[in-house]
Amino acid sequence: MIKFLGDSLNHQTLILGNGPCAVAAAESLLAAGENIIIATKDDTCNLNGSVDSASLQILRQMRCLSCKGSVGNFKIHGIQKNKPVAIDAGCIIIAEEDQRTPNFSLYGLNASSNVKTLSEMKTLLSSPSNEKNILSEIKKVIFLTGLVKESTPIIAKEVMLSSLLLQKDFGLQTYILTKNLKVAGDGLESLYRDTKNAGTIYTKFTDDVPDIHQGEEDNIRIDFYDEITSKNFRLTPDMTVVDETVVPSRYAADLVKIFNIEKDVGGFVQADNVHRYPVLTNRKGILVAGPSKSVMDVDTQRIDAGNAALAVKGLSAEKTNAKAEKAYVHEERCIRCLTCYRLCPYDAITLNTRVAVVPDACERCGICAAHCPMYAVRMADLEPEVISELMGTGGGIDRQQSFVPFIVAFCCRRSAAQARDLAVCMGYHLPQGLKMVEVPCSGGLSYDHIFKALENNADGVMVLTCHKGNCHSEQGNIYADQTVAQIRDMFSRIGFEKERLLIQTLASNMGTEFARIAGGFEETIATLGPSKLRKNCKKPITKARKDESAK
Repeated sequence: MIKFLGDSLNHQTLILGNGPCAVAAAESLLAAGENIIIATKDDTCNLNGSVDSASLQILRQMRCLSCKGSVGNFKIHGIQKNKPVAIDAGCIIIAEEDQRTPNFSLYGLNASSNVKTLSEMKTLLSSPSNEKNILSEIKKVIFLTGLVKESTPIIAKEVMLSSLLLQKDFGLQTYILTKNLKVAGDGLESLYRDTKNAGTIYTKFTDDVPDIHQGEEDNIRIDFYDEITSKNFRLTPDMTVVDETVVPSRYAADLVKIFNIEKDVGGFVQADNVHRYPVLTNRKGILVAGPSKSVMDVDTQRIDAGNAALAVKGLSAEKTNAKAEKAYVHEERCIRCLTCYRLCPYDAITLNTRVAVVPDACERCGICAAHCPMYAVRMADLEPEVISELMGTGGGIDRQQSFVPFIVAFCCRRSAAQARDLAVCMGYHLPQGLKMVEVPCSGGLSYDHIFKALENNADGVMVLTCHKGNCHSEQGNIYADQTVAQIRDMFSRIGFEKERLLIQTLASNMGTEFARIAGGFEETIATLGPSKLRKNCKKPITKARKDESAK
């Protein structure tokens, strides 16, 4: 029998994890009076002083298996101690710990009593005194870090701290062999100086790496050429410490699939997208914080936890917009082709007895409506007719006046529209006939929108999107680029100038670039002349025609 956990919707948050970030998020939400469930993979819970709170439920040895629903109405099914469990939650915070893989193979080494990982050295240094006796039997320790694979500031900090303790507390001679020591984190430059003052010897390599040999009795020999002294050296350490690569946990990788979340190139649970920072994902109501999303130290994890707690409270207080402003499906037109289901970047399409849009999860990108082959998915304020009223119509051309191109610019609300406003604030002169139409996402533009602009006497159409990787809808700019490419190809085949349709990427802070792009496009259209599709327009008198008449 499935046991259901949870109270009223929109007032309960599920936190997955048991590390410093998960604990800090739980404590922050409990202090704010929120109801939470914290689920841990193991049998421990690191919460202090809050375990008896009526607003808290703790699920130990619990793993998620599936998730349905959307923000305010997530239904998570999992297993706890071999028994099925189901949870209702309004929000979810993924704050699972990362894991480390030792880099033995990168250096051609095998683990042994005198070849240890960085984590093993940290454990040894923090163990009781009687377990540290092994350190009294050695004199020389070498740390290998970042020689073959780029390291991180977190690993660099742990290497330097371990080296410093061995130097100061145990009187051992330590060496750190590295290529690019990552000291960009807070206090790392100072820590680097402290290790050098304590006697740590650094050897840095540019191109070549040391020749590391492990003998039959696990004795280590390291031969290298020192670039500073221009001499060859050999080191025979009593103990060699190998760095580690920080990667997402296997469970975090499972959660990516369970919750249908976009990940970055390293597999961490957050796409490398400026619109996701600091704790958002492509799923509204599903947040990610701490080591689940990137490599970070404990202090940064606590900051991330605070951001996650603020985001939860913000979602709880958010008022749902009117459903008419979100996408909706005409049942009579829908043929269940599932195009909308495949393309929706926010997982806002449900497939039950019929295809439907979940209003609370819909972010109004319009991608589903733009690509529905049967025009079954619609958005009231993005209908071509509504957009047509926004753009207006270009006036006729007076025979006594020079040609002023009427240009329609479809601008993404989060990037190009803000760049245009910035250009105006900066005092740039924009084309006289430029009309900006702000859209939630360029991916929501269809053939109909662009053709409607031309039907409204536009001499040229610009589609201005976010940069690659910065689209709130992740691939909305890619869909826009494909749409424009197809229409331009169509123009070429029917003898209509493809130069009248332009697509460019912009960021919100690129006011100068907006003015440059708009001005350049105006010159292009001025050279081409009025569109052949203009209604009731006479050919204007250009400078060339005036010169010809004078002759």
